[in-house]
Formats: sequence, C-alpha cells, structure tokens
Amino acid sequence: MRERMLFLSAKNHQTEDLEGDIRTGRFLEILQEKYEIDHLTYWNSSKELSVTSGPAFTMYKERRAEAVASQRTKLRSLYKLRDYTYRSNPGKDMRDTLTGLCRSNKYSHVFISHSLIQNCMDIIRHLIPKAIIITDAYRSMDGRGVGETMGKRRISRPYHKLNAVLVRREERNLLNKTGLLLATSEWDALSFKSLSFADACKVHVVPHFIDIHQYQYRDREPVFKENSIVLYWNMNTRPGKQVALLFFREIYSRIKMKVPDVRCYIVGREVPTEVAEQAEEDESIIITGPVEGAAEYIRRSKAVFAPLLDNYEARNKVLESWALRTPVVSSTKGSEGLNCKHNHNILLANTAMDAVDNIVTLLKDSGLGTIIADRAHQTLLKHYEANSVRAKILSLV
Repeated sequence: MRERMLFLSAKNHQTEDLEGDIRTGRFLEILQEKYEIDHLTYWNSSKELSVTSGPAFTMYKERRAEAVASQRTKLRSLYKLRDYTYRSNPGKDMRDTLTGLCRSNKYSHVFISHSLIQNCMDIIRHLIPKAIIITDAYRSMDGRGVGETMGKRRISRPYHKLNAVLVRREERNLLNKTGLLLATSEWDALSFKSLSFADACKVHVVPHFIDIHQYQYRDREPVFKENSIVLYWNMNTRPGKQVALLFFREIYSRIKMKVPDVRCYIVGREVPTEVAEQAEEDESIIITGPVEGAAEYIRRSKAVFAPLLDNYEARNKVLESWALRTPVVSSTKGSEGLNCKHNHNILLANTAMDAVDNIVTLLKDSGLGTIIADRAHQTLLKHYEANSVRAKILSLV
C-alpha cells in the first residue's frame, strides 16, 4: 500500500501568480504517481468545505474567509514573498480542517505550495511532527507590495533595506523547519544554501517545467514562419503595461522602418486601454484575444519578445516558445534563472536598440532563427521537460 501525503495549496485568482498555480498543479500530478494524496486547497467559494474523492486522491476545498484589510495587514503584505495576495488568514481558516485530517489519517509527507508557506508550516509541525515537510520555494516576482510604496521615493530606500532583512530572516526560518526545499533555479538554491550550512543539504533545484506533448504540431506540413513578433505577458500590471508602451514607442517603430511588412501579435484576453490604442492606430498591431490560441501565433511567428523584468514572471512563456520552436529575445537580467546563452539558444538585449537589432535579425535571417530555435528546443528537452524533471521529483520526495 502506498504512503499517504497531505498536499496543501491555495487557488490564487491574481493573474500575477498564474505561473505559480501552474507549477503547483504539475507537482500534484506527478506526486499522485507515488502517493495517495489528500489535497486541501484554500480558495474563494460560497461553501464552507467541499470534498471530492477519487482513486487514491481526495480533494478538500476550504472556503477563504472574507476579511477587511487593516493597515497592519497591508504593511505586512509588503514583505511577504509568497502569500502577498491574502488579506485573510489561511492558517486560521484551515486549522480545523487540518486538525481533522491529521488526526484521522497517517501522513508520511506533507507538501506545502509556495502560496501557503507562511501560514501552514508551524501548524503542520505541531500536528504531525514526524512527517517530512516538502516546500516549494517558488518566488513570484510581481512586486505588488513594492509598487504600492514606490510612489513615495523618500521611503523606497529604507523599505528595500528593511525588506531584505525581513525576507532573509523568514527564509532562514523556513529552511530550518522544512525537510526538503525545492528552488526554481541554481541562483535561488545558492541563496537559500548561504543561509545555513547545516541545512544546505535540504535544498534542491526543480526548475519550471512543461509537458512537451501539449505543444507538439500534429500537421505533417511544415510551419510557415511569417514576419511577425509575439508579445506574450501580463500587461495589466503596472510594469507589464510600461514595458508594452516602451516597446511600441522605442522598439516597434524602428523595427517597422527596417521591416515594413512586420506584424505584432499581442496575446491576451484583456489589455490596458493605452496598449489597445496602439492597435487602433496601427493595423499591423493585432490583439489576438484569449490566450488559449497563443500556441498557434507563437508557432508561426519569427520571434517572441519576453523582456523578463524584476516585476513580473514570464519564464513559462519562454519555455512555451522553446517548445514551439520560436526564438526568444529577452534581457540579460531576466535570463539569469534559465539555462541559456546569447546567440546560442536565445538573443539577449539590454537596450532598446539591442532589441531592435536582434528582432530585425530574426525577421530577416530565417536560417539563424531556425538554428537558435532548435538549440532552445534541445535545451528544453534536457532541462525543462516534464519527463526529465519527473524522475528527479520522485527521487527526492
């Protein structure tokens, strides 16, 4: 009989954390191959608690309590890395359900997703002290708390200093309490390991990963690449919108001068008014609508522009582009967490003119684009494909 695992997650309806939700779902799918799982998820619902059962799997949905954000909770959210979107208290709301599950079941392992690390760790350690706790240390790079305070420049510098101290303290406590910590990159892993030599052995890298079978092209006919660029990130955040407007103001206008027949696809269900106005003024800019059809636009385009700034996360978009064999133009800073090299499997641009030159090169030189895309595809298969990552996860947990 297989061992039983308690899997804790939160359904986050903020679009900034979509990548985190996808990652959590993929962990859950893989771990079901090895464990019988009770999945307790914290989400918005009118029901107090709902239960769904299946072979070797039971889901419990805990209702998120409505709460009015006080000044204290708003301040607290400025430095919380993983549960920044919650104004209620997941630990308090879930305590009774957690207590009931832990008393009626024997759990050998407990998996805590990134969105609940701050709330559930101590409760689990108290209820089942002998269980092995696995934590996913995925970091959302949305920076909502930072953005809310940056309007007042005079407090931004002290804020960053205080934030660094608080975050490192919390990460040190997290590393001390967990049995296994999964980081998303070598850079993050080294950051955690530097906190405690004694606990460094708990840290392992499980990068972002995707299922390549979801992106395979079934038509036998070769894909025709058109002179088009894809912009594929969340533009409803302040930094996302700023980058989009900067692209059209400083980059796209110059690209059109060199490649007059170029097209630009903005993939997304909703875009800010300022960005939509760009499409109204220029017929070569096309807003595609829902992201479900993003793969087709990426597959037939010659370049995907993914700047990957500090304030939002888009690595999944890069991996999807690699899976679809379309070369990516990104930034040096944004590529730090990926296994990539300029002019090998990605093109890096640190200035607007660099971005213009790289994108124009891909539009004009289809041979170079094919080479870079093929190398990127091989990198994906080796480091970021679900089958290659699955074996590592199951061997660790």
